[in-house]
Amino acid sequence: MNKQGKTVLIVFPSQFSIGRIDKLIANIKDALRSKDVGLRDIALEKECLVFELDDVVEGAAITVEMFGIDKVAIAKKVSTARFEEILAEVVSIGKLKILPKEKFFVKVQISNNAKVDYKPRDLEFASTGELTAALQSSLPPSLSLSSRKSSTFSSSASSLSSSARPAKNELDADRHIEIFIGKKSAYVCIDIDAGLGGLPFACQEEKVLCTIHNALSAISCVAVLKCGFFPEIIILYTDDDDLRQNLKIFGLVVNRMNTKNYSVRLAKVEEIQKQQQQQQQRRESSHKTILLEIVATQILTRMRGKGVVVPLSTAIHPLWLIELTFKKILSSNKIPWMPLLLPTQGIYDIARELVMEEHKLRLMSDQSCMIDGLLTFTKQDYAKCRKSIDIMTESALKNMNTISFEIGPNYLHDILDSV
Repeated sequence: MNKQGKTVLIVFPSQFSIGRIDKLIANIKDALRSKDVGLRDIALEKECLVFELDDVVEGAAITVEMFGIDKVAIAKKVSTARFEEILAEVVSIGKLKILPKEKFFVKVQISNNAKVDYKPRDLEFASTGELTAALQSSLPPSLSLSSRKSSTFSSSASSLSSSARPAKNELDADRHIEIFIGKKSAYVCIDIDAGLGGLPFACQEEKVLCTIHNALSAISCVAVLKCGFFPEIIILYTDDDDLRQNLKIFGLVVNRMNTKNYSVRLAKVEEIQKQQQQQQQRRESSHKTILLEIVATQILTRMRGKGVVVPLSTAIHPLWLIELTFKKILSSNKIPWMPLLLPTQGIYDIARELVMEEHKLRLMSDQSCMIDGLLTFTKQDYAKCRKSIDIMTESALKNMNTISFEIGPNYLHDILDSV
């Protein structure tokens, strides 16, 4: 098979993954194998990984959903780094990729290991010029056949094609053509997608306990996934509708784990509705949310495991509750992990990754809950609820059950059938 023009998959690791590249490669191999995507060869460039696969498109779809990856590209491989050969490939791909009236931008990255006598700017300038001339002098392939039948249409189409032009900068472009010059070969990217970033899945080789009981807790689970931990998840729920909703959220998280089988714990939290009825206050739903957070923490501190993940944030929860939670976890000889503690835009970035539209994201399980209502729950309220909180905790631990299942499209029915 001729190496010229071979289509390959390029994976650019995140900056955090550079020191854990072996783990990232192992994760990618496992993911490809689980989807029966044949792997022919791997080339290690200093800045990226190049995979030759039986199905490059499927490989890109798999790797773009994995942690530890900055971006994924489907690219044409040029067997040498010669200036003229790369230029020809850029023109060939650009004529197929760039549509009429679109603005394009060419970006070149040269590896530190590459031995070439030109700079990125040289290739960018030459590629832009050659591609502009090619787009102005030829019709798009889809129009070439029709143009033979109508000279009028040919003239019109040629004019339309010539309107494709270089963008002033990268942000102004409709289409991007990225070129990576490696140690021995060059790669002209056909399609590029952003990855999930972070660290490779489970590279810390450390398990942490998490609960999923609302959207914010799910976002917290994804945050520790990005940090390379393996989350052991307990799903808390108050009724059947709550269980189904939390299982749907759980699916968004577990599908990002590089594992075929998983075991999840389910625990029903009783008494919250009764406790809510006893609290004759204006912010009852907010207080219910606080009670569930406290119960979740107490459940985690009673379970086996060193690390405990809690979804508390200074922008949402009262400071006294955060301080109390820290002390409670430390007193149980466990390590508290609070990835959302200091508020950043990252909370909403992860929410978008989980396909939770911002206008639907309440960060709480109860849709009527408002953040300012949370702040009205005081230490005195907590003291009054201590007995009820303990009852809820004991009930949840007593009735907790573990369900093992295969991660896939039928996970929800598999779990519900086992409850």
